[in-house]
Amino acid sequence: MTCYTRILFVAGLTLIQLSVSAQTRGPEKGALYIHGGGQLNLAEFVELVKFQTGKARPTIQVMTTPQGPRRAGQIKNGNVFRLVATLRERFGLSDAMELFTLSRDAADDPKFFAPIETADAVFMSGGNQCFLTDTFAGTETLAALRRLLDRGGVIGGSSAGAQVQSSFMTRGDYGRREILGDGEHQEGFGFVTGAAFDVHVEERGRERDLFSVFSARPAQLQDQRIDPQKLLGVGIDQGVAITVIGNQIRVTGRGLVRIFDPLLWTDGQAPFYLELSAGDAFDLATRKRVDAAAEVSAR
Repeated sequence: MTCYTRILFVAGLTLIQLSVSAQTRGPEKGALYIHGGGQLNLAEFVELVKFQTGKARPTIQVMTTPQGPRRAGQIKNGNVFRLVATLRERFGLSDAMELFTLSRDAADDPKFFAPIETADAVFMSGGNQCFLTDTFAGTETLAALRRLLDRGGVIGGSSAGAQVQSSFMTRGDYGRREILGDGEHQEGFGFVTGAAFDVHVEERGRERDLFSVFSARPAQLQDQRIDPQKLLGVGIDQGVAITVIGNQIRVTGRGLVRIFDPLLWTDGQAPFYLELSAGDAFDLATRKRVDAAAEVSAR
């Protein structure tokens, strides 16, 4: 089934998230790990899961659906996904397994999403985020991911697996990867509401790309009820991650996270962004930088 035809199954996308024009907020429970692509610090993600769950040997599942059809062939040939192998061999997490499907029927089958129900964390790989939304939007698998957060678990993702976590999904296009995508794949999973994430920012010269989202015309939007100037833009360099607990984000890794807040722009004032680096913290709801040390003490 093609990208275009699969999207016809997603007429009820509003069921999977709060409105993308809603106030910017993180999940009420659990934690998110949102990585900008490139080299992944897997040890950092594993430590976050241990911290959140209090378990020395948490169960982490790896969702490889963003890899698309090529991954199906690799699985058929007995190839073990490298991230799964690393979790098992380096971290001793023998329960780690791969979750892969491109079938919406499978995504509604308890046999597929059952491992999520007992997992402490799920990590979504890089690839193409369209495969994630076309396969899981509005399905029982996405509901299982939300239940994982509700019981205090962790959802992580890198590149495609990061972009899908915001309510407005950038570069939802199988081919060109333009910032506004193809106009049919702009709704992400909404684990962070009222936000648009972009990745590989510095490495691919994308520092100003999010401005195109905020200035989008209604005809360019999948949901024309959106006010794009109310979205919070978050651009993440490769090798950089943000951890989201509640409404607080914390930056780790080398490089920058760029925060774009169109609500601060006024007539005659050039658009700008706030730069965050390792150790910095930011509140999604208030859209302000916060004292990272104070946040650690509070928790």
